[in-house]
Parts: sequence; C-alpha cells; structure tokens
Amino acid sequence: MSREAAFSALFVRLSSAYPWGLASRRIRLWSDVPPSQRPALFQLESGPETYQWSSLATPRRTYEAKLFLYFDARDPTRPGASAINEALDALDAALAPAGKDLAAGRQTLGGAVYDARIVGVPVRDTGDLDGDGLAVVSVRLIDP
Repeated sequence: MSREAAFSALFVRLSSAYPWGLASRRIRLWSDVPPSQRPALFQLESGPETYQWSSLATPRRTYEAKLFLYFDARDPTRPGASAINEALDALDAALAPAGKDLAAGRQTLGGAVYDARIVGVPVRDTGDLDGDGLAVVSVRLIDP
C-alpha cells in the first residue's frame, strides 16, 4: 500500500468521526483558526517512519500521524475538558476494530493498512485559562 492511501484513509475516517468545524491535512497555527471554525482537526504527517524486515522481500513500514485538535473553550458554563473528552472518545470509536477487522483485533481502514491505532499519551490543554483548548494525539499506521 502507498503512504498516500494510508494517510488519506485515516483522514477520511477521522474527519467524519466528530462534528468538526474544520478538518484538514494541512496544519494551521491555532491563532489562524477562529473560534467559529472550532472544533478543528488537523492531520500532520511528519512523524517517524520505520521499516521492519520479516522476510527478504517484504518490509513492514510504520508511519505516524499527529492529530492536532483545537477547541473553543470560552463558554464559562462548560469545562474545556468536556469537548476534548468527547472528541477523544470519537477518535477512539472511529479507530476501534469493527466488521471483519474485529475478528483480527485491528483497524485496517478498509484495507488501506495492516493496523491503525492511537499510541502514546495524548497532550491535553483544556483552555480554561485562555479559552484555546488543544489536544495532540499520535496515530501509528502499519502497512501490510
């Protein structure tokens, strides 16, 4: 599979997982995303890439995408963490194995990758102090 097919499949899956005001594969500074376009999802495709050779002819490639989630946390009646929690739950659900993938215990993004999963510890800034909420999530993609 190609890198482009993998990253495209990930973006299609995640951009429809939550009611984003804006979703893009081109990252922007959060100061360039007005509150009216938040929550916003940006998929940055500049993470590490590794190769594992299990046979002489076929490498297993691993890529990483960083998801930057921007939130408007200016509503004094709602904690900034609530929007972050809801969005992270939506990402978890979108990447949970289902259908044929459920039996194998992995998310193939419709056959575009061997597996896709959230890795590491998400960065969370609830925005309670300045009104700008942020979460950063890493997703590892493994090619077949």
